Amino acid sequence: MTPRNLQRYYDIVAPLYSFWAWLTESRAAQRALEAAAIQPGESVLEVGLGTGEFFSRLGVAVERGRCVGVDLSAGMLRRARRRLQADRRAGVLCRGDACQLPFLPASFDVIFSCYMLDLLPEADIQRALAEFFRVAKPQGRLVMTVMARQARGFDAAWMWFYRHAPVLIGGCRPVAIAPALAATGWRVELAEEVSQRGFRSEVILARPLHVELRAA
Repeated sequence: MTPRNLQRYYDIVAPLYSFWAWLTESRAAQRALEAAAIQPGESVLEVGLGTGEFFSRLGVAVERGRCVGVDLSAGMLRRARRRLQADRRAGVLCRGDACQLPFLPASFDVIFSCYMLDLLPEADIQRALAEFFRVAKPQGRLVMTVMARQARGFDAAWMWFYRHAPVLIGGCRPVAIAPALAATGWRVELAEEVSQRGFRSEVILARPLHVELRAA
């Protein structure tokens, strides 16, 4: 699926996505929040915030800090804004592309990406990770959840749909993220598999590998 097709797809499925996230992704999201160990006053960015459930929880963790969310889908952003209003949470939401983030270098202490990179083509995964590296502070951290390899039969069926009818599974698939992280200047500190109702996710915490790369 092209980025434009993904945008249209998630504009349409935005009303249903919250149920899928609650059913299969909420446990991994909780582990990602724990791994981030957000401190009061830190600046936090979520790229691909979807309908805003996780972003609303970030607003609580950040307290006096800055909380910013970005998504390519206008439909997702509308639902996220309603979520923030209902939960009475503060935060800045904007429409944007993970491969071209509208922020200055070294802007954020923590960057979250939840089930977004596994939607992208391989080349765009590295572009997005390079953008995350650019906007992260030198001692910042990147926390991600991605779709992991599934049980054998489930995995084979999922990949068949990914190749022949990707729209039926939202265009996502398992990704091996570690090589792309290393290629874009990140060091993996934590990689855990989390299973929920048979759906396997990977939670990853990474930090900038070499601060001097920023001056290169």
